[in-house]
Amino acid sequence: MAPRPERLAATEEMRMFEAVDAAFPDVHAEMIDGEVCIETVATSAHGEMVIFMGTQLSTKWCAMTKVDTVHPGWRGRTCLRPDLSVADPSYRGSRLQKFPADELLLACEVVSESNPENDTRRKDTKYAQAGTPYYLIVNPIDGECLLYSLPDDGRYRAKVESKFGDPVPIGAPLDVELDTSALYTY
Repeated sequence: MAPRPERLAATEEMRMFEAVDAAFPDVHAEMIDGEVCIETVATSAHGEMVIFMGTQLSTKWCAMTKVDTVHPGWRGRTCLRPDLSVADPSYRGSRLQKFPADELLLACEVVSESNPENDTRRKDTKYAQAGTPYYLIVNPIDGECLLYSLPDDGRYRAKVESKFGDPVPIGAPLDVELDTSALYTY
């Protein structure tokens, strides 16, 4: 699978988001349905959990952080930046400015204390619309992981809940059981 550039509508919302993002480089900004969402800088606990999950996947897959993720079906009104994005290893070293959400195998969010609803209630629909096979929510507030799968018609048909300490089984093509023993609550 060769990296391909993402064609994205140059909407007024996207131009405004890019201007806000450039003006405030020290914050984490995303756009969901035309609404710019700004979160505080991630804590070390948040970052540790992202690294722990990413290292389990990075030897076999292309595991990335801070990737602008887009999809034509989002009509230039959404730009997500998953805490961890996993794609085919052919994407290693690619320098795509906008990564196609339909090429992700897994999008993972570690829920932030400042705005948990974005991760737990809004992004699952976007990734399902894009056909991303798996969306994993690591929730340190509740001490659980939620793995969404089987995207169909803008929603995920399956959800598996795991408490921290229990493995998270992810099917094909990743075929991995994620260890959650090092995860902890905020």
